[in-house]
This record gives sequence, C-alpha cells and structure tokens, in this order.
Amino acid sequence: MSRIVHGIVDFIYRAGAEYGTNSVFSIESAGVNVPFADYLVERTRDKADTKSIYVFEYVTAGKGHIECDGKKWTVGAGDFYFLNRLHSHLYYSDRQDPYGKIWINAGGRLLDGVINAYGLTDGALVIPNSQTGGLIERIHALLRSIDAENSEATMTECAKVMCDLIITAATEHRKVQKATVSTAEKIKDYIDSGLAYNISLDDIAQHFYLNKSYIISIFSAKYGYTPKQYILDRKMQAARTMLEENMYGVSEIADILNFSSSQHFSSAFKKKIGVSPDEYRRFAR
Repeated sequence: MSRIVHGIVDFIYRAGAEYGTNSVFSIESAGVNVPFADYLVERTRDKADTKSIYVFEYVTAGKGHIECDGKKWTVGAGDFYFLNRLHSHLYYSDRQDPYGKIWINAGGRLLDGVINAYGLTDGALVIPNSQTGGLIERIHALLRSIDAENSEATMTECAKVMCDLIITAATEHRKVQKATVSTAEKIKDYIDSGLAYNISLDDIAQHFYLNKSYIISIFSAKYGYTPKQYILDRKMQAARTMLEENMYGVSEIADILNFSSSQHFSSAFKKKIGVSPDEYRRFAR
C-alpha cells in the first residue's frame, strides 16, 4: 500500500506494467523532484511482494524527513539515503525548507544479492555528505537516451553503475558509523556537561565545527532522537525534580531552564508531560 504526493517531478524513466518481468535487475522509475512543501511518500511493505522497490535518493537542496522502523532522520543537501524494499517507510519534505532530490527506484535479484552481501539490511540508511550523487546522475544520463533498440544494453550499464552506487554507499556508511559513534557520544557528553540549560544546536555546531544537519543526522542515528529533543528531555527531567521537591516557583524554573517565559515553559511542560507544572506539583505531593 502506498500514499504518494509527488508535487513537481521530472520522471526520467518509468517502467510501467513491465516492471519486475526481469527478475535479475529492473528500474521501476527514476527522476528529479523540485522542492515542494507537501511532498510525501508512504509505503507499507509486504515482504512477500517480489516487485517491491529499493529507494536510492540524493538530496540537492532543502531539508527532508525520513521515518522507518520507529526512527526518524533529517536530511539536507549533499545527503544520500537508501530505503530497503522489505521495510515500510515514510519520507517527506520539511514544510519550511522543502527538499529537492534526484532518485532511482529499482529491484531484482542482483540488487538483493549486492545489498545483502554488503550488510545493508536495515530499513533505512542515511549518509551525510555523500559522493553517490554523481552515480545517480550517470544512471539518469543513461536512461535519458534509452529506446527500444538499446534498452537491453542500457539496462546492463545501469546495473553496473547501480552496483557501484551500492558499494560506494556501503563504504561511506562504514566510515560514517566509525565517526558517528564517537562524535555523537562527544556531543551528548557536551550537552550533559553543561551546568546551565542554555546549550543550543548553534552552540554545538560552533563547538564541534560541524554543520547542523550533520549533527542532527549522526546524533539521531546513534540515539534515535535529535539533540534538540534530548536537550528538551533533560530540561523536563530537571523541571520534574524541582517541582517534586518544591524548590522553586514556575517562573524561577523557567529562568533556570532558559525558557523565554514562564508561559513558554508551561506550554512545553504540558505538551511533554501531559499536565501543567502546577498540576504536576500538586500530584507529586
């Protein structure tokens, strides 16, 4: 089952009804998405469906979000992501800064074998600052010139480049994994070491000399939530302790936790905990 809101898309290639007749390698579609705020694709996978597709996408502009297997990633320009055909997934544009991207949807036993051989069995794979964009463009160039006479030879060339693409992604992923664990842990330690509750994503980016989308990506990959969510969780934990011990008034807690106002703090607390700070204090007594 699929739910798709494409927006403006240039389909370079669409297989149509013949997709999957070649069980070794098939491209279902390939194209270019122009940034569109309402862009969304949701697929619910049936593992018995042999025609389900692997998704290969390279972000050229803006920001997007991916949800798969209970995790969420944010991607930006220069990032690549791969979605496994055996897992349900949802991906969509950031409404404030919608993303543009180039992509290929493909399947077949060849890709099954290469993907499994390189251990890319997770539902989603996200690689910041990837070099895969050029390989997707090479396949697009091949597909732009496909016709009835050269289709077999063209698909053979596309299959070779697709294998290069998977190997490149797997190699990059291994490097990211090594860097991600240590860097994400350092970021978490940096947040935890702050005695004041005023650390922001900008502070983290400046401290580690990294761009914000990369920080969000590696932190989310390691812990399953963004730095902003983690910082808010720490604030809420501290707020609950202060309320339970009746240490400070609501406005004082808001100041200590670096909220812009007591109203902002109360709203954030109720959204996160389910009751207002005053109600929580009464219940905790």
